[in-house]
Amino acid sequence: MNHSEHALQGAFEHKLDPKCRVSVPADWRNVAGSGQLRLLQSSSYELPALRVLTEEEYDDMLKTVDAMEGWSPAQKKKMKGKIHSRSQKVSMSDQGKLLVPKAWCSHPEIEPGEAIKLVGRGTYFEILNLANYAVMEAREDEETKILNEEVDFF
Repeated sequence: MNHSEHALQGAFEHKLDPKCRVSVPADWRNVAGSGQLRLLQSSSYELPALRVLTEEEYDDMLKTVDAMEGWSPAQKKKMKGKIHSRSQKVSMSDQGKLLVPKAWCSHPEIEPGEAIKLVGRGTYFEILNLANYAVMEAREDEETKILNEEVDFF
């Protein structure tokens, strides 16, 4: 099966409702499978973001740590501990609503009732506030402008 058929693609503006729920784009809901997801407090282009991972993507992160050559068992344990401490299991409702725990809204600087951006990254997606998304997009465009000189995609 072609992986691009099941990729999280595009960028969408949605409103975070007063209960901190956001509608996940319909095309992305199949990728979530059972609806069990992980939120990871992360960053994108040095801006605070929530990374929304499938269980498979979360497990792959942990396997990546295990496979790091040159890292001691203690270093691997610390990195995996940090991943666990900065993540939380969440679920998506049958209607495609993702609940962001209210306490987790401060990291990506999102507010209930305001618009946010959902950014597809293939195997995961990110949640950012609109101002940070604009800055991130400009930084990303600058970086990909240089990379595009070699591949000529854009």
